[in-house]
Amino acid sequence: MLSSARPKSAKRTALAAFSLAAVLAAAGCTGTDPAGGSGDSGDSDTVTIGFALSQSGPMAPFDVEPGNAALMRVAQLNAQGGIGGRQIKAIVKDVRSDPDTVGTVATELVSEGVNLLVTPCDFDLSAPGASVAQAASIPAISICAGDPKMADRKTLGDYIFSGNTGSDVEGATGAAWAIQRGWKSAYVIQDESIEYTKSAGKYFRAEFEKQGGTIVGEDAFPGGDNVDISSQANRLRNLSPKPDFVYVASWNPGGATAIRQLRDAGVTAPIVGPAALDGQVLLGIVGNRASDIYYTAFACYSYCSGSGRNGLDSFVSDYEKQYGAKPASSYALLGYNLISAVGSSLEGVGPGSGEQIKAALENSKPVTTPIGDVRYFSPTCHKITNMPLTVIGVEQGSMKFVGQQRVDAIPNVGDGNSCAS
Repeated sequence: MLSSARPKSAKRTALAAFSLAAVLAAAGCTGTDPAGGSGDSGDSDTVTIGFALSQSGPMAPFDVEPGNAALMRVAQLNAQGGIGGRQIKAIVKDVRSDPDTVGTVATELVSEGVNLLVTPCDFDLSAPGASVAQAASIPAISICAGDPKMADRKTLGDYIFSGNTGSDVEGATGAAWAIQRGWKSAYVIQDESIEYTKSAGKYFRAEFEKQGGTIVGEDAFPGGDNVDISSQANRLRNLSPKPDFVYVASWNPGGATAIRQLRDAGVTAPIVGPAALDGQVLLGIVGNRASDIYYTAFACYSYCSGSGRNGLDSFVSDYEKQYGAKPASSYALLGYNLISAVGSSLEGVGPGSGEQIKAALENSKPVTTPIGDVRYFSPTCHKITNMPLTVIGVEQGSMKFVGQQRVDAIPNVGDGNSCAS
């Protein structure tokens, strides 16, 4: 998904981007003008991964931390001997949150001989780069794009993957968790700005109704900058009877702004949302009055109390040592886990053609991560589908671990999603 930076997050992002640049040498990485060769895919001594991510611009709050964590994992794997005895060479280029630049950078990385391309944390932004990789028969993996079209094998092509569970899983998981909580009626407020939010809302509705819930009302807003949902909030406040909760299918910072406006308008119903609400931005915008807010994320650590996972503590500690700050959202873990999955998948592939690497990814086995074993890709679904999500609750301006939730299957909504039941 995309994001618009706010002053508080901009400072954090700048620090993280600086840290990313500082760690390139330790990770075996090169920047825009890579030293020591082009990373020719025919080199049997290396596996070359091109990172076309936003280190600047409005997408940076979603790309920088997963990118940092991915490079940290590259350095760890290289210290352990690499992938099948081959060192990982990372070429990192800033796409500046611009779709045209993504396509240009992808073309440059393909010409430099990358074996694998990693693209931004958003379907809309990744698409130009993915199209370049598809045309060159080089696998491309979005570091954490949520829209299911990123992984359906046909919208962008069969060489395209995502290192995320997807907004289909997020929406369905939020619905299943609400049903288990005993909530039977929901009001949906839909952010129409990007594909991620549209699909999160769509799959939430499908799963909630499949499990016996009732959607008592729906509303929408354009999203993006300058969010104003005062009219939507008034309609919801005056609704009778009141819904058990409100599902806000949005992303930060616009989603956080919408939630603040709901609370300011006197809407007191619990709020549920997808993973794009995760992180300190939510608290920074909603403030200390933020309560009765829940969202499905990928983990609970550092900024979130009650996780109790030693693996996560180690991950956070390593990240802080490397970059000088703890990760501000659970998206960072997706970048770390993705490189673990790539390393596991390519262990026995050898130098490998693009077709061989694609086949290895599709036939990957479960990989050990700080949150347990996770199965990544399959021949029919190019993203994670079986990872339980963490439910994080916000009470009086603090985030806490509420529990984990899993859906048995992604609901079939007739959109051709090959990962659905």
